[in-house]
Amino acid sequence: MRKRVSLLLGVVLVVAVMIIVNAVWSPFSRSTEAMSQAEAVRGVLEQYQGGKIIKASLEGEVYRMELQSDTGKYELTVDARNGDIVSIKPLDQAEVKPEPEPVDPVQPPDQDNPPKPGENGGEGTTGGESGNGTGINNPEPPKTMITKEQATKLSLGKVAGTVEDVEYRESKSSRYYLVEIEREDGREATIQVHAITGEIMTITWDDDDDDE
Repeated sequence: MRKRVSLLLGVVLVVAVMIIVNAVWSPFSRSTEAMSQAEAVRGVLEQYQGGKIIKASLEGEVYRMELQSDTGKYELTVDARNGDIVSIKPLDQAEVKPEPEPVDPVQPPDQDNPPKPGENGGEGTTGGESGNGTGINNPEPPKTMITKEQATKLSLGKVAGTVEDVEYRESKSSRYYLVEIEREDGREATIQVHAITGEIMTITWDDDDDDE
């Protein structure tokens, strides 16, 4: 008789423990449940209107996506729980043809006073006058640069908001854009975008201690 009572109490105790564990675990499971792929894709396209997701896959707690837009192809990392964009990396960018630099017209040699043989050592002068041309330094063609529109889209991929200003600058060692974006919460960020590679160089907030 006692064995039956002990067995019955043991069964009741196990059932009670299972009920308690289920009650505690269920809210936690619902809070960490990943959003569907369709929801994550829809959230990204709301931020990048006109773009197209060509690949998406769930890897742990994030979605890996490839976004095709007018400015090129990008790899996005999206939080699977809330749909936030964790990172964005350009895979390739639309080719931007550089504007040709103006070429100074070459003056024809003076027919009335042709250069004498051996004059100037047979080499051209720095002023671009007649000679064999070996002394003329031809400047290298400019490297391909991204446009202001491309720099703006890359910046909005990092900080969502309203673009206040886009300014191109260059130094001896770098060419870059400064894109000012104001968020809905009133904070303003200045994003430095490399004008050739499209790389995000720095992000400075208006309330940071360090000046640009």
